[in-house]
Amino acid sequence: MIYIKKIIEVGNRIFLEHLNHSHSGNISIRVNDFVYITRSGAQLGFLNYDDIIKLNINQQYSANASMEYIVHKSIYLNSNATAILHAHPVHTIALSFSRDRIEPMDAEGIFYFPEGVPVLSVENAIASNEVAEKIPQLFLRSNAVIVKGHGIFCVGKNIEEAYKFASSIESSSKIISLV
Repeated sequence: MIYIKKIIEVGNRIFLEHLNHSHSGNISIRVNDFVYITRSGAQLGFLNYDDIIKLNINQQYSANASMEYIVHKSIYLNSNATAILHAHPVHTIALSFSRDRIEPMDAEGIFYFPEGVPVLSVENAIASNEVAEKIPQLFLRSNAVIVKGHGIFCVGKNIEEAYKFASSIESSSKIISLV
């Protein structure tokens, strides 16, 4: 299936670009009433077809799906996103500790994020109801949201677009760190 193949391809690129460590991050694609999402504990750089779980969007949870499914589901139900990428890029996370918003300095970053990328500060950053409740509204003004100290969620009309945004904000974060 084409959706699964795209998830596998992008998972490998995320790993090769060092946007994740070995067992972190997750990817999903919404197709009508279904969500294809990476399984819990999957290595994004080495995904296979068995690592992708298909869920009905109305399904509460599946023990096999990524623990961040609650956040993915909330974003899908409250936005026009059809693809979500969640990664843990080191430079972006480091900047999230000292900022409420990452403001790119480079031309590409400014092009993709003219209003910057918001940093969401929550008590429980990993797979929490709090993130699921607060994150959708932040996507009204940005294609990316950073959860402070945890990682980035990027949305797109397809997984390639979400990947582009994740790659771009990490590049912008590296530039900010070097200046």
